[in-house]
Amino acid sequence: MRTPLFLFLPALIAVAGFETALALVSPLVSLRLEEGGVSTGMIGFVASAYSLGYLGGTQICRQLILQFGARSTVALLAVIAALSLLAHALLFDVLFWLVLSALCGFAMAGIYTIAESLLNVLASRGNRGRLYSVYMTASWLTAGASPIAVLAEGSGGVMSFIIAGAIITLTTLPVLISRRAELPVPAHGALGMKHFRAVPPVALAICFGSGIINGGLHGLLPSYAVETGLSNGDLSLLLTVAAIAGIAGQFPVGHLSDRVRERISVAKGIVFLGLALCAGMALFAGGGMMTLVMFVGLLTAIMAPIYGVGAALANDRARGGCTLATTGALLFVNGIGAAVGPLGAGFAMEAWGPTGLFLFLALASAAIGLVTACHRRLERVWVIAR
Repeated sequence: MRTPLFLFLPALIAVAGFETALALVSPLVSLRLEEGGVSTGMIGFVASAYSLGYLGGTQICRQLILQFGARSTVALLAVIAALSLLAHALLFDVLFWLVLSALCGFAMAGIYTIAESLLNVLASRGNRGRLYSVYMTASWLTAGASPIAVLAEGSGGVMSFIIAGAIITLTTLPVLISRRAELPVPAHGALGMKHFRAVPPVALAICFGSGIINGGLHGLLPSYAVETGLSNGDLSLLLTVAAIAGIAGQFPVGHLSDRVRERISVAKGIVFLGLALCAGMALFAGGGMMTLVMFVGLLTAIMAPIYGVGAALANDRARGGCTLATTGALLFVNGIGAAVGPLGAGFAMEAWGPTGLFLFLALASAAIGLVTACHRRLERVWVIAR
C-alpha cells in the first residue's frame, strides 16, 4: 500500500489544503449571516449554493480537464477558490456571498474529481477501503481549523478568509510540480446517463445520503448553536469533537470494509446506526451540552466514513471499470445530497425550531436506510432499466 499512497500524496495535499481553507471559513460564514439577522432558511440557501456550484463543477471540470489537462485545471481551480475566499473579506452581502460560495464549490468539485480518480487508478480491491480511509482522514483532519477560527475571530473577523486563500495557493504546488503519477484524463466530457447506469444504485444512494446528512449537520450546526444560546466556546467544542470523531471512525470502518465479504453489510450497519443516533438527537436535544457533544461525536464517527465505503463499493462493482466516470457520478450525487441537506435542514429549523435539524437528519437517514435494505431488489430493477 505504500507505493500507491506515495504516488497519491501530492493530490492528497491539494485536497487537504482546499479542505483546510473551507474549514477555516465555513462556520464564520454562518455566524456572520446569523449576526446580520439573516434567516436560517437563507443561510441554508448560502450553504446549498456551495453544493450547487459543486454540482456544476462535477460536469464542467471534466470538460476543463479534457481540454487543458489535469495540472492546468488544478491551477485554474486554485485561482478561482483563492480569489473567492479573499472576496469574502472585502464585502458582506448575502447574494454576493451566495455566488462566492458557489464558486468555492465549483473549484472543490474539480479537485475531488482529479484526486479520487487518481486514487481509484492506484487502488485495488484489497486496499481500496484503507486508501479511502487515508483520504477521508486527511479531509476530516482539516476540520480542526473550524474551532480555531471560531475561537480566534468569532463572527466578525476577516483574517481567516485571507489565510484560507493563501493555504489553497501553497498546497496546490505539489500537484503542479510533481510527475510521480500521471493524473487521469476523462474519456468523455460531461457525464451522461450511461455513466450513472454503470454504477450500482445502492452506491449512488449511499453517497447521496452522505451528502445530505453530513451537509445538513455541519452546514447548520453553527445556526443551531446560535438559536439555542450556545457560546462560541461551546460551538468550538462541538466542532472539535466532530473533527476528532470524523478521524477516529475512518480507519476502523475502512479496514472492516476491506475484510468483510461484502462492503454493503458495513454500509447497512452505518446507515442504521446513524438513524438511531439522529432519532436520539431529536429526542434528547434538550438534554444539555454534554449530551449534544456525545451525539454529535458519535454521529460524525459513524457517518464520516460512509462516502468512502460507498465509493469503494461502486468501484468494486461498476460495469466497465470506468473509474473516472464512476468518480464523477458519485461526486455528482454526493453534491446533490450536500445541496439538499443544508436547505432541508434550514427549512426544518424554521418550521420546528432548532430541533428540526435533528428531525430532518432522522428522516433522511430513514430514507437511505430503506434503500440499502432493499438494494438487491433495486439492483434488479436497475438492470432491467438499462
